Amino acid sequence: MSIENKIETILDRMTLEQKIGQCVVVGMSGTVITNALKESIERYHCGGIRLSPFTRMFRYFTDSKAKKQQLGEDFKPSMQKIADPGMPPYCSPEQYAEVLNDLRRMAAKRNPAIPLHMVIDQENDTSKDLSRGGVIQFPSCMGLVAGGSLDVARDVARSVAIQMKASGMDMIHSPVVDVNINPNNPEIGFRAFSDDPEVVAEYAIAMMEGYKQGGVIAAAKHFPGRGDSATDAHHACPTLDVSLARLHAVELLPYKRMIAAGLDSIMIAHCIYPQIDPDHISTVSRKVVTGLLREELGFEGLITSDSITMGALIDRYGIGEACARALEAGIDTILMKAENQWRGEMFYTIQKWVEDGRIDANELDDKVRRVLRMKAKYGLFEDSGLVDASKAAEPYKDPIIIETSKIAAQNAILIPKDELNALPLDRTKKVLLINQQNSIKSPHDFWDHPALFSQLMEEDWPTLQTYETRFGSDPEQDKAVVEFVENNNYDIILCTNFYDRQEKPNTYVKTLIEKAYPVVLISNTPYCIKEVGGLIPDAKTLILNMNLTPEGLRTAKKVIFGELEPKGAWPISNYNPLETASCVSQIGILAESTIAKSSS
Repeated sequence: MSIENKIETILDRMTLEQKIGQCVVVGMSGTVITNALKESIERYHCGGIRLSPFTRMFRYFTDSKAKKQQLGEDFKPSMQKIADPGMPPYCSPEQYAEVLNDLRRMAAKRNPAIPLHMVIDQENDTSKDLSRGGVIQFPSCMGLVAGGSLDVARDVARSVAIQMKASGMDMIHSPVVDVNINPNNPEIGFRAFSDDPEVVAEYAIAMMEGYKQGGVIAAAKHFPGRGDSATDAHHACPTLDVSLARLHAVELLPYKRMIAAGLDSIMIAHCIYPQIDPDHISTVSRKVVTGLLREELGFEGLITSDSITMGALIDRYGIGEACARALEAGIDTILMKAENQWRGEMFYTIQKWVEDGRIDANELDDKVRRVLRMKAKYGLFEDSGLVDASKAAEPYKDPIIIETSKIAAQNAILIPKDELNALPLDRTKKVLLINQQNSIKSPHDFWDHPALFSQLMEEDWPTLQTYETRFGSDPEQDKAVVEFVENNNYDIILCTNFYDRQEKPNTYVKTLIEKAYPVVLISNTPYCIKEVGGLIPDAKTLILNMNLTPEGLRTAKKVIFGELEPKGAWPISNYNPLETASCVSQIGILAESTIAKSSS
């Protein structure tokens, strides 16, 4: 029987509830299977699971702001997980793979037995949902561009995919193909490849090819584009009011190239694009999803929403209506990461919309066909997608993957300037290391933990003084750091000034630089965030290391001591704060430059 005939046979046997379920991906936090998750598989027939193994409880963004909806008397609430955030129970890669196998066995008992697909976010650098047990990690997208090698980018994606598949994961919400032409973008930044759409397209295609070679479904994001924004869609709704010509020349160019190259899936942004649809957020806009992506760009693959719980969307529509509107707009799968009663509200509202004809039944069937087709294409109907859990960690020891991580790490680090003549660092000098504890999605294990950089720097330097701080800003901490420095006398102050969108930047590094202390600044981003975070142009000596992974930190240490040559180059085509000597926005210049390049 052909794949298409098999899909039609399955579709004929499915109830309405089962069809709706295949259009939903639910979230699983931590490492323990909860009753709420079992219910999503058995009662709601969910099609996939989005994994967040680094936390006990997924953090909702705007629970209190979400618009409340009136539900009928026939509404039966779903179960929910109520818990504090924090670290979940540690389990080895082998144990976690077996947990996912247990979920697949649960799904195999359904009738018809449609396999689950397991989804994860693994953008690299600080965006690393799979991080425990020694998994090999890699630089950010912008760090890969600093290396200047499409082959390395492809090898990195393949390495990520091989490790994912060994643990039983089928789909990755990557690559990020936003063209980050706004240096003040708080959400995308170094998660993007570049501010040049041509560069973004080349690297995105290379990574897509690598994911495919490793057997993983790639989902490019965030369509139509989130690179020119000063608002984080996790908390509020951004607007990108630019011309259609600009959208096609900049934001849409990478998608056009990727679609032509065989892209399987696309994630829709939560954003308003007035020149396409001034009245609706893109996630629920039929003009964006169906009109632009399906009809104009000709995309035939799977369309997924971004996390539906983000504040840009649910504040306006509420959970159930937002999900139903997204499907009506043309999205195929809803990403519902919340583990509370919003799940029940979602399924209830979608079913009512189908029964009332607000979601076309034939279109719902087409969505299910696309989901089943993708699962068949990537072999999930073969043994329900089960893996040999005992081999989950084998890729972590693969010499090719390890060597790829070393090459990528060396390519992702550069020294933009050293006016202090401090590098390579002299161990005989009196040095203070002020190091943020990198707690962002940290696995807290032997291989990777928040104080790893301090450990690496101290292990063969008995006179090194370290001062560890929290990752994010705290006024008392900022003040205490400055007072400590003022009360001591150091030849060099080595400061990490890492940035991640989940935390507010510290201020003490900027203060120390302004007070003319001999600061060697290490940043993971070429952008200056709110004048204090990331790369501060006024620092006399700068190290740009776009790879806060264990290998990236080991590489940074070797570069600091002159034991390894940094091979990275400035990764952005149209913006360099060292040339402007300030953190001013160059949005207009960047936009004009990228459009001109695309037109030539």
